[in-house]
Amino acid sequence: MPTEVLSRSELEEIVTENATRHPKYREALLADPKKTLETQLNNKLPENVTVEVIQETPSKVYIRLPHVVADGTELSDEDLEQVAGGKDDTYSCNESIGGFNTRNEFSASVF
Repeated sequence: MPTEVLSRSELEEIVTENATRHPKYREALLADPKKTLETQLNNKLPENVTVEVIQETPSKVYIRLPHVVADGTELSDEDLEQVAGGKDDTYSCNESIGGFNTRNEFSASVF
């Protein structure tokens, strides 16, 4: 069964939406962002990867600049395996009504 791999922007969108809708998830994310993501992805992040959450305020806005890989450099297969995320789960949204027939989950066990 193929494992879905999320891009950073897709992961950020899911995390942001969950943090906006679920205050306890937001608290867990602020308290221990790496553990929260690992629990949600059901996957360990590499030891050398850190996760930092910065919460905006009414008077302060943050702009995230994505990592840019230098020309000619490429991740090894081992590096790609370390950052591959996903969940081995089969489901169908073919019968859903409205939206874009997608499913968005978060793990309540992070609370």
